Amino acid sequence: MNKGIRSEAVSFRDSFLSEASPTRVDKGYGAVLRVILFYLWRGCSLSRIAGITGKAEPSAALISLSSYEAILGVVQFIRMGYHADAIVLGRALLERIAIVGYLGENRALIPRYFAGKLTPYKEALAWAKKKSQPNWMILYSICSDVVHSRIVGPAGHINNQTDIGKAFREVRVGDPADDPDLTEELLGIALYSLIALDPLAFKLIQDNDSQPFPTDLDSAQKIGLKDLGEFLDFLQGFIKRYEKHSF
Repeated sequence: MNKGIRSEAVSFRDSFLSEASPTRVDKGYGAVLRVILFYLWRGCSLSRIAGITGKAEPSAALISLSSYEAILGVVQFIRMGYHADAIVLGRALLERIAIVGYLGENRALIPRYFAGKLTPYKEALAWAKKKSQPNWMILYSICSDVVHSRIVGPAGHINNQTDIGKAFREVRVGDPADDPDLTEELLGIALYSLIALDPLAFKLIQDNDSQPFPTDLDSAQKIGLKDLGEFLDFLQGFIKRYEKHSF
């Protein structure tokens, strides 16, 4: 195994992106992907270190680690053009983030949850409605509407059984840099998930020193100014698109 994957952000990003042939998404949104992957690497590393050093309970550290890893699945489906799959995982990811926040405030429940003796989904969702990031419930509802569409049957379109399914899974022919389509929306879900997860995960692993994405400024040199600039341009354009809407 390449040991640098654990200790070096660039090695981790390069290894992840090389696991499949370069895609149109890689070419059109490479900087955005690399920024997301850097912060996922950082979250995984901080979680692992917290568990190894005893800064946090090993079970809490593994729960945090697995939550960052879950975002990788969403990113990979976005890269491959499997939009419906990314939305399904995005919905599950939002639920997982809610559980991270709920357990962070109810630490006594961590051993039972980690042992598989507790499934606090209802409690976590109720917690998220009141205490998670702004617009969490709006985004969760949108993802749920896709996953449990009543128009085409429960998630029928996700299994390629309907025209909607075929449309969702169709990989775009054009360059995504010129044709935003769903790619940017899904990258937005990944970014939002990371923004929501960081502060909750840091609380779970009792890390009071690290700054959550995207407020930390110390990581700019590790990301690279060129990638950071392209990422900020993407983020500005994304925010501008929705500035007149509630979400």
